[in-house]
Amino acid sequence: MAGVSLVEALGLDSPQIVSIVGGGGKSSLLFALARGLAGRVVMTTTTRIFAAQMSLAPEVCRLDDPAWRQRLDTISSSVLVVGGVEGEHALGVPRELPAEMLARPGVDWVVIEADGSRMRPVKAPAAHEPVVPEETGLLVPVAGIDALSGPIGEVAHRPERVGAITGLAPHETLTPEALATLLTSREGGLKDLPGSARAVVLLNKVESPAQRDAAREVARCVLRESPVERVAIGALHAGLSAAWEVLDPPSLRE
Repeated sequence: MAGVSLVEALGLDSPQIVSIVGGGGKSSLLFALARGLAGRVVMTTTTRIFAAQMSLAPEVCRLDDPAWRQRLDTISSSVLVVGGVEGEHALGVPRELPAEMLARPGVDWVVIEADGSRMRPVKAPAAHEPVVPEETGLLVPVAGIDALSGPIGEVAHRPERVGAITGLAPHETLTPEALATLLTSREGGLKDLPGSARAVVLLNKVESPAQRDAAREVARCVLRESPVERVAIGALHAGLSAAWEVLDPPSLRE
């Protein structure tokens, strides 16, 4: 399937909680979905984001505002909800709050940045990560295709954890198969996947023919004997008009 929108690529056709994990474009995906989803969208984080990103949201609510719940009932498009601000970071909300947010009459979608990666294209979570609500309907592990472009020690957040999952040393470079292993591991991209949630991998920063070939190989490896429903391939910075390619098990049999 090629030439579809980001929302179509992720299979988002009914209101739910979307949790974004991994590296390589989580915040970009958060804001892109807020612009692309039909209905009223709450953006939030269960970890933290850069405070500077608050300026990208049309409206911001903080949990120290006693009326933050009521404000969710009056949003016209999207709002960013944070726990507060400390220095350069906007703090996350408790794990149990996104389900409460979705239940508000003025909310159609809740999209969560549920992981941190220090702006690296790939990561493996520590013991306390990610922070994925059990009510999540879609888990999206994200990686930049540039994760294949240099030593793990340079491209990965928590390279020691990446090495433990893939068997590669920090000076080695991820192969498409190794990146797929990381994205589908229950200690990696699928860590804390709720039992009722779908999983869709998103490969970002795919622009050149060579990058697309590499991303397709990653996708083929991801879809072998994993619970991942599909893989979306494209570039988030290209905006809402960008066309995404989707690989799923039926497409691999064609």
